[in-house]
Amino acid sequence: MAARRPRGQWGAPRKAEHRTGASAAFARAVASSLPGVEHVRDRDETSFSIEEQVFLSVEAADTALVWAESEPEERLSLLEIGRDEARARIEHAWETYAPRDVAVAHRRKRARWKRQPAVTCDDIRHVILALPGANEGPIWGTDLGFRVGDEKRTRFARFGPPDGGRIGNLRAPDDENALVIFHCKTKPELLATRADRFFTTPHYGSPDQPGGIITRLCESRGKSELAELAKLLEEAWRGVAGPERIEEHERGKRSKARPRVKKATSKPTRKRTPRKR
Repeated sequence: MAARRPRGQWGAPRKAEHRTGASAAFARAVASSLPGVEHVRDRDETSFSIEEQVFLSVEAADTALVWAESEPEERLSLLEIGRDEARARIEHAWETYAPRDVAVAHRRKRARWKRQPAVTCDDIRHVILALPGANEGPIWGTDLGFRVGDEKRTRFARFGPPDGGRIGNLRAPDDENALVIFHCKTKPELLATRADRFFTTPHYGSPDQPGGIITRLCESRGKSELAELAKLLEEAWRGVAGPERIEEHERGKRSKARPRVKKATSKPTRKRTPRKR
């Protein structure tokens, strides 16, 4: 009898584990980011309120109850609805109880964030292809991704649709314009503290161990968030690049950091003409 693949290891993703990018951690992160919110944790359930009105209860089993003023209670199965939809329902419920000036200020803050340019696939390519030996090529069969040299075992990142193939265990629409980073040492910390931007699926291993992490590019905007992704990509590249390429990269960084000294240019001497007496 063939041995079963341990949960979370490489191989064909099991359909029973398919899910969206939403989760209990994502719902808690969204609610915690809203102004004026207080939360109470009771065993496996966390309740969020504003102005002493509870608008959200998140259960550890990736389900949530949402209460909006003058609307019936709504149960969300967080593994089945997309991240954008989950965020919209939570923020709507909060806004029905929030003071008007607080809600308006939050909408303006979100609008300012959205006005920043979203990180694009071309931005990510620019970052990756600047790393020595990194290129875009086949990483599984004909599926494209980013690797070092020509060997598929050096893969360290890939896109979801439409630039790449389907992401293991991840349902639409959350796989569109997503980026998978395969070797993320800080995966547990990111999932615990930045669930609003980073998530994973069973295909990429335990959330408590380093490994594959996913982010949607539309959830990263501006130079600082692109720089954060660039740092994670460089760390993943270092895990497969080898010492010679890493040293080449370090030399390049030292060269860029070294201040340029302007060469002193000698001024042409003027020919002095004798005065006429």
